[in-house]
Amino acid sequence: MSQAEIPKTYDPKAVEARIYEEWEHSGAFEADPHPEKEPYCIILPPPNVTGALHMGHALNGTIQDTLTRRARMKGYEALWLPGVDHASIALQNVVERKLMREEDKTKWDVGREEFVERCREFAREARSQILSQLKRLGASVDWRRLRYTMDKRYDDSVLTAFVELYEAGLIYRGNRITNWCPRDRSAISDLEVNYEEVDGKLYGVRYPYADGKGPGPDGNAYVQVFTTRPETILGDVALVVNPDDERYKNIVGRRVTVPFVEREVEVLADDYVDPAFGTGVLKVTPAHDPNDFEIGRRHGLEAVNVLNPDGTVNERGAEFAGMTREETRKDIAGRLEEEGLLGEVKEHRHRVGHCDRCGAVIEPWLSEQWWISMRELAEPAIEALRKGEITVYPDSWRRETIRWLENLQDWNVSRQLWWGHRIPVWYGPDGEVVAAKEPPGEGYEQDKDVLDTWFSSALWPFATLGWPEETQDLSYFYPTSLLSTAREIMYLWVARMIMTGLRFRGEVPFKKVNVHSIVLAEDGTKMSKSKGNTINPLDLFEEYGTDAVRFGLLYQSSTQDFSYSYERASLGRGFATKLWNMARFVSGCPAEAQGRDEASDSDRWILSAFNQTARDYDRLLEECEFSEAMRLVYDFAWHDLADWYVEISKAAPTRETPRILREVFEGVLRLLHPVMPFVTEEMHRVIGGEGLLVRQEFPKFDPALEDAGASRILEQTRLAVSAVRSFRSESKGDGELVGRVPEGVDLEVFSALARVRPTENLHSSSKATLPAGDGVVELALSEEMRREEIERLRKEIGRIEGEVKRAEGKLSNEKFVERAPAEVVAAEREKLDRNTGLLKTLKTRLDEYL
Repeated sequence: MSQAEIPKTYDPKAVEARIYEEWEHSGAFEADPHPEKEPYCIILPPPNVTGALHMGHALNGTIQDTLTRRARMKGYEALWLPGVDHASIALQNVVERKLMREEDKTKWDVGREEFVERCREFAREARSQILSQLKRLGASVDWRRLRYTMDKRYDDSVLTAFVELYEAGLIYRGNRITNWCPRDRSAISDLEVNYEEVDGKLYGVRYPYADGKGPGPDGNAYVQVFTTRPETILGDVALVVNPDDERYKNIVGRRVTVPFVEREVEVLADDYVDPAFGTGVLKVTPAHDPNDFEIGRRHGLEAVNVLNPDGTVNERGAEFAGMTREETRKDIAGRLEEEGLLGEVKEHRHRVGHCDRCGAVIEPWLSEQWWISMRELAEPAIEALRKGEITVYPDSWRRETIRWLENLQDWNVSRQLWWGHRIPVWYGPDGEVVAAKEPPGEGYEQDKDVLDTWFSSALWPFATLGWPEETQDLSYFYPTSLLSTAREIMYLWVARMIMTGLRFRGEVPFKKVNVHSIVLAEDGTKMSKSKGNTINPLDLFEEYGTDAVRFGLLYQSSTQDFSYSYERASLGRGFATKLWNMARFVSGCPAEAQGRDEASDSDRWILSAFNQTARDYDRLLEECEFSEAMRLVYDFAWHDLADWYVEISKAAPTRETPRILREVFEGVLRLLHPVMPFVTEEMHRVIGGEGLLVRQEFPKFDPALEDAGASRILEQTRLAVSAVRSFRSESKGDGELVGRVPEGVDLEVFSALARVRPTENLHSSSKATLPAGDGVVELALSEEMRREEIERLRKEIGRIEGEVKRAEGKLSNEKFVERAPAEVVAAEREKLDRNTGLLKTLKTRLDEYL
């Protein structure tokens, strides 16, 4: 296209959908085993089938797409494999609410089979949203390979893994404390528990002595315990004190009565008790507190469960049976007061777990569940991480994961839900228990529970590639190249994938893990729908363009969480505009040199600078240093290329310059394409590039292009030009100047850009001496310019003298030097030294004019 035919401004709305369709139609994202190419594979962390694109998806999707596109351009057979998760509890909650809202029915009304079918249908309809939004992001995934954790092949993978682990003796049935959601009537994972600070009360509950030995050492006929949940006293089976607590040594072994249930329990000693908390005495309720459960196991205590699955009190709760937890708490507090068994009641703010999906208060609840014994699975994972078989960015998360694995508890993998992978355990008519993918015979009934979603997700890197079959895809693309994820699921997902990968494939599932930042709200808090501070990336795409948002996110991304900045999206949009304007200019540059000519210093400099940028940029992306990479390429494209070389190409070109400008600009488009795919693809088209940019080669470092000499000359030239431009700005001088230029400057470029006619001899009685790196530029001045420069210098000298005096006053203050942080004092000394040197230079220049 000619420059006149290219639109003056880039319009993302008119371009992005068309370009994505071109990429898809051309098969640009497709990848298959290729014997002559090295594989590169990223498996998309599966978003929930009910999900919508949020800022975390936008950041992580951009990271993965950037790395995949780069690998594709570098010649790898690059596969980014997409998929979605069935979102067991999340989707079941949505369908239950829909059923009640539209038909006034519960899942129990329609029955399990019908309810599961409704979930399946809802999932089919819902997943189109997140998938279309991934396309809007520009995700270069191979859509032919879309996987779903509930599709038939994946279901077979899940059941196979369960059966193998069961037969190896690693899966067992047992009673333990779980996070129980009384609304969903199911155990849930740690990740599905949100802890919130709530205002509650600490109730002083008195347990009367029941052994006839009289009052305790404090003169009271009871032992007092503080609790935030008086309703759980119905399940108390002991009181405990610290064995080193002198206050209570004489009551260890004595017996007390639990109010209302009239249960006599013993006072025991246990190191777990903190003597400083409350009265220094704890009640032990093994069925309703994980710490109490462990105390109970150490002391061989019975666990008395006093709650039903829906959170109401069961028949073991005496007259409180049938009440909700909240009702019971209120009633028990009143009854305790009536009977003289209620001590002090204190206001108490504390953390309470809530179900992430429905908001119900979580109950630590003893229930029979399916568990995986983790120690045998954890040891190989610990060893692999210690040996560095997986590189983690940042490495601190590798060390953290090792620590977590070393202290790993057994994993509860059963859920009391209907939507999900049903546990493949069958109970026979004669008491048989068999783990199998199909019914082992007539009269067998399948376990009613489903598997934790994280169990199926733990198989993701190899199950998506065909396991348990030994497919070509599996042997070629596994282990995968990289996983990019948030730190919140390092333990719940990443560590478990490492364990299952080693267990079922004998290899780690990925060679690298990138733990990306969390995108926070503008005020630095975590985004939350309840707070109303979420940012919709689709709105940002609409306002700024997808490329601008992608660039801005990577520009901010580092190892630290960051508050989202709309300024960075604006920066990205401004960058796209700058590139577009360059594209319009470059479109008029020929691809071949117009006649024979030697490349100038500036020609060789820009080639050398681009070459170094390509090398460093590629290294930074490889090491997942995205923010540094964005700053590097932005600085080169905006400052070196646009601000300097484009201007040189207009003012002092050689015959080689237009070709080199086009070559370097095309190289910039190839560097930026993985990050800003839409706008770079469109620019590639409008400047007449061949084929699709997505299929072009990523720039390679070429040692032959390094030119330290040209780089030194252009550095000195740029400093000299900048010195003159600053002088013109300050002195309001215009028109051509005459001056003497330091050695090592490209005179033609300097003269054209600075509008200074170089001379060896200055005959003017007045001159301006301008520092420019290691040298100076001397300019002849007219009498009027001399007077204006004298006035300007005197004002500047006065300002700097004030700064020097202020700094000297601070540093002469002993209290400041002693009390201020060392870095603050050092910065003040550095400022003083800098201003002292500048003052000397300014006074010398003033003396020259006087």
